[in-house]
Amino acid sequence: MNPKWPVLWNARGANISLNYNYVLPFNFTSNESLNNIEQSFFSSSTVLSNTIQNLSLLKNHTMMHDIFSPYITRFILIFLVSLMTFMTVSGNLLVIIAFIREPTIRTYSNYFILNLSIADLLIGLICIPLYAHKLISGEWYLGYHLCKLWLVFDYVVGSASTLCIVVISYDRYQMVSKGLNYLSDISIRRALKFVLGTWIVAILNYGPAIILWDWLPNSEPYLYRTCGPPFAKNFPYLVTTAFVEFFVPFFSLTTLNLLVYLNIRQRSRGIISKNVIKLKSNESDANLTDKNKEKDRKKNFPISYSKSTSLVRDRKAAKNLFILVFAFVICWCPYTLLTLIRALCKYEDKCISSFIYEVTFWLLWLNSTINPLLYSFLHVKFREAFYRIICFYKHRHRHRSRTDQM
Repeated sequence: MNPKWPVLWNARGANISLNYNYVLPFNFTSNESLNNIEQSFFSSSTVLSNTIQNLSLLKNHTMMHDIFSPYITRFILIFLVSLMTFMTVSGNLLVIIAFIREPTIRTYSNYFILNLSIADLLIGLICIPLYAHKLISGEWYLGYHLCKLWLVFDYVVGSASTLCIVVISYDRYQMVSKGLNYLSDISIRRALKFVLGTWIVAILNYGPAIILWDWLPNSEPYLYRTCGPPFAKNFPYLVTTAFVEFFVPFFSLTTLNLLVYLNIRQRSRGIISKNVIKLKSNESDANLTDKNKEKDRKKNFPISYSKSTSLVRDRKAAKNLFILVFAFVICWCPYTLLTLIRALCKYEDKCISSFIYEVTFWLLWLNSTINPLLYSFLHVKFREAFYRIICFYKHRHRHRSRTDQM
């Protein structure tokens, strides 16, 4: 190789030699001119070499980004899904254990909360982990039958969760409006009928469609690697299920909460007006002896105290119910609306971003995660039961560690 020929490096690291006899189409007689040409070639080759090296570094950086970015994304997804699964399972499991262990919690109304916790627990144990496999790997590798099973659990359990919230709201409304008359009519058997009814409606809403849709004529074929619902593009069916699963519960919850608010407001005004009338009556009754006044005060005090205590309890129950319903609307409304919009779109991604739709999908399951937190913060008995359960297992663990050391 001629030492005067400049040597370049291509992107793969191979030598490239430049021979002037082939590069130049004419001859130079002057040594000075030849030296100038050589210097210009050397400077040009240096610039080209630096450019190629920069492109090579950029390519290597891009390759490193392509290699490490999926792993970082998967790590973040695995962490978030694991955290959500742990919180959903542990929180709802605490509610179930508290119901079993604490006799004071095993009341008629709390049977509906137990039912909701069972539905949310199934979401944390089955629905979230199986979908996380699809989300992280990018495709469904678990086969046709497990896909069908996951779809049944996901849609049926999610629908049952919304219906449980409707039953809880109806129970609170009856308790606030009827009071003692309602308490005399309730029974565990009646509560179990409501619980069974929520699951029957949820199963009929989605179960037959998911299981039998493939047998219908002109039905969409099952896609092995996606595991999507077979009715994803069937707008009439989605509207029907959306009414049963979201719109009817939404309007029912709104109406029940409004009736509870009006009932409490009316009772508050009634107690205030009675107190004012009684105060005027006491002022006009100045001729009564002190002994008679004392008897009258003792006789009326338990009734007024009971009414005010009941009103305070109902106000607190109404506030807790409103927060529970508000969380349901925030978690379910975006997904329901976007599902209907996507069903009308010929090209789904052009109407709604896949990322936004994915976020609303996870927002559904977030409702199952936060429900136990609402119980612990808003219900004193549940909060006390959680504290006793956690302390019991901590004390038991410490006792075992001490005995092992001995």
